Amino acid sequence: VGQADPNPLRDLVSDILDRQPQPRDLTLTIDRRLQDFAQAQLGGNRGAIVAIDPATGALLALVSSPTFDANPISGNPDAAQPAMDALRADPAQPLLTRARQGQYTPGSIMKVVTAVAALESGVITPDTTFPDQPRQETEGMLVDGFTIREHDMGGIRPGLWPLSEALQVSSNIFFANVGLELGAERFLEAARRMGFCDALGIGPPGRALSVAPSYVTGAVEGDCGPFEGDVELASAAFGQGETFVTPVQMALVAAAVAGDGVMPRPFVVRDVRAHSEGSTPSETILETLSSGGGTRVMSSETAAQVRSAMLDAVNGELGRLFAGEADITLYGVTENRAAGKTGTAQLGGEQAPHSWFIGFAPAEEGGTPEIAVAVLVESGGSGATGAAPIGGRVMAEWIRLSGE
Repeated sequence: VGQADPNPLRDLVSDILDRQPQPRDLTLTIDRRLQDFAQAQLGGNRGAIVAIDPATGALLALVSSPTFDANPISGNPDAAQPAMDALRADPAQPLLTRARQGQYTPGSIMKVVTAVAALESGVITPDTTFPDQPRQETEGMLVDGFTIREHDMGGIRPGLWPLSEALQVSSNIFFANVGLELGAERFLEAARRMGFCDALGIGPPGRALSVAPSYVTGAVEGDCGPFEGDVELASAAFGQGETFVTPVQMALVAAAVAGDGVMPRPFVVRDVRAHSEGSTPSETILETLSSGGGTRVMSSETAAQVRSAMLDAVNGELGRLFAGEADITLYGVTENRAAGKTGTAQLGGEQAPHSWFIGFAPAEEGGTPEIAVAVLVESGGSGATGAAPIGGRVMAEWIRLSGE
């Protein structure tokens, strides 16, 4: 139940006459069944799950964990203060809305952004290979005196991989080469086009839920600063370095690929209604809200090429070794396929990496994507074993629910 009247003149008159505001009911786009299901998938882990309809921008689930009981901090401010102090001091940071405000190293899910930027600029095609890559896979890639190393590929022999195979095995070396070929200026331009480097909002301007900015370089006064050299650029191209992203931002990247290159404007309030005292919503709709469309951030051709590579990253011969746990056929949806990308974001020191997955379904040729997701498990280990199965289950659950 909200207190704000959608008509500002009525609010003004109520203030002048000292009238109590009339309560209003909000109808959300969040599906309670999917929200509860997604929350359960995180279990006791810290993290976030964002699920969005790529066609409309309607948020289907927005999960942050851990949660907290709001009752002790409601009512009398003096009585609520000790409970609020305890929440603020909790090292698990339950007050942090991780889906919107958490900023995390993305790891290999950022390779989707790099692929979009390079294809869109014409720097690569889906068939591009780098002649030195097989050697660099084993010996390392020297950039300005710094050696970039490949991740553990579990015994897969290096090859002259084009885009699909490079995304399937999640080759850091391939995407570092792509980033350097792309260059700092075009990388930043493409990132900004996809919503990075500035705050986002969920809902209409002026009444939007804020989303913290996502950065591909070190932040400077709320914007992406310049790359400080080729090492930072190459590292950002595979999601390390100074890249920090929100789960909402990465769900929107997946939604843009799923949506033929159009990034939807997310929204979470479907309409405002007259207040109902009972359990049945009022039929009196005072205001209808929607995303107001979307923004084309890549061509249809680029979206199709990246969609194909992400489909292979889950279902391909090599991809199944790294993201196969996101395959929705494992969770009872046998007639459709999912596309996606895992991420294992290295944090340095003794910290376990963040586990990521972004994806969408249905993704097979001729299929119309109904859901795009971003899954983050803080310090959850590899994306393959942590976030990928959660993403697969959430996508499969929505396809089942939407078919009922």
